[in-house]
Amino acid sequence: MKTGRTLQELLAEVVRQQESKRDFVAATDHISLVPSTAANASWEAPVDKVGTDLALIIGSEKGDATRLSVGVNDHAHNQIGSHTKIPAQYYDRMRTQDPNLLAINVNAWFRKDPQPRMIRTLDGKARGFLSDRYRPLDNSDLLEAALPPLLDMGVAVMSTQVTDTKLYVKVVDERIKRDLPVEWTPTNRGHQRFDTVSPALVLSNSEVGSGALNVQTSVWTGGCSNLMVITERSMRKYHIGGRHELGDEVYRMLSDTTKKLTDAALWAQLKDVVSGAFNVARFDAQVEKLKAATADKIEGDPIKVVEITAKKFGLQETERNAVLKHLIQAGTLNRYGLHAAVTRAAEDVESYDRASQLEALGGEIIELAKSDWRELAMAA
Repeated sequence: MKTGRTLQELLAEVVRQQESKRDFVAATDHISLVPSTAANASWEAPVDKVGTDLALIIGSEKGDATRLSVGVNDHAHNQIGSHTKIPAQYYDRMRTQDPNLLAINVNAWFRKDPQPRMIRTLDGKARGFLSDRYRPLDNSDLLEAALPPLLDMGVAVMSTQVTDTKLYVKVVDERIKRDLPVEWTPTNRGHQRFDTVSPALVLSNSEVGSGALNVQTSVWTGGCSNLMVITERSMRKYHIGGRHELGDEVYRMLSDTTKKLTDAALWAQLKDVVSGAFNVARFDAQVEKLKAATADKIEGDPIKVVEITAKKFGLQETERNAVLKHLIQAGTLNRYGLHAAVTRAAEDVESYDRASQLEALGGEIIELAKSDWRELAMAA
């Protein structure tokens, strides 16, 4: 499992972001993308602080004092490209080689098909360009609801992180342990090797449209600290709500009160889900699945098995090489071993978001249908 931040570091950063972030709703015919040097900021962030890329002007085009200017991060650029249906490769080429041409293209489509959008900002930059029906479920509210019951249960917070797109909290109940017989191997002198596993929980949320709010059961392997995220979810909530009406306003800033009015029941439900998440019977059922996976042998060429796995699940070359290395080093040539190699490779990648995706991929390998597993295992 990738380490990330301590809980104290996470809380400090979430509090800081809560104080800095702002949300606005405006129609796209009152939003303009411009080279940031051309922006005339009149909001908290002066234009020389929003970067050298491009900026969004929110509000009147007449240059009056009511308009806002914010920079744009990579994620928001991707969402602007999707909204305007400009192909990603062409969007990125214009962004790097001709920002003026990109601004002309984007603004033309903003005007041709005006639609209300929610712009989520942080530290003077747009970080999300979303539907006006987007329901902000904020990280601070998630932590306020989930942490008290988790800490009361005495679980260990193993890893946390907040990235440009997501928040993660990964906890383990180390008081519950099961010894899992993995495989007889030539390197252990005829003794069967065991992994000790414990139930875990992963909470994740995106404030900028990069996924739902999720509570997912997981399995943590104590000796190697691998985490496998199970595809079964205890809770998933999509960020969909009612429209944020503009009325006669050019744009509107959303207050915390507006955003929280309909969320009290959701956070109460989250507390209940978290409180009952470490169900021993459900965990034992997952352990049985892992035991069964040790009987699914890799009968083909391990190199080919990893190559097909990489193609099937979209692994990059460096990730594929890491999976192969960990598979061979462990010497556990079965479905369990392949899943463990993938979750171990998660620690090698730089991106915490990507590491979390690989942890989920480990769970997908365990859950593969028999026919799909045979296709992998027989590769030659």
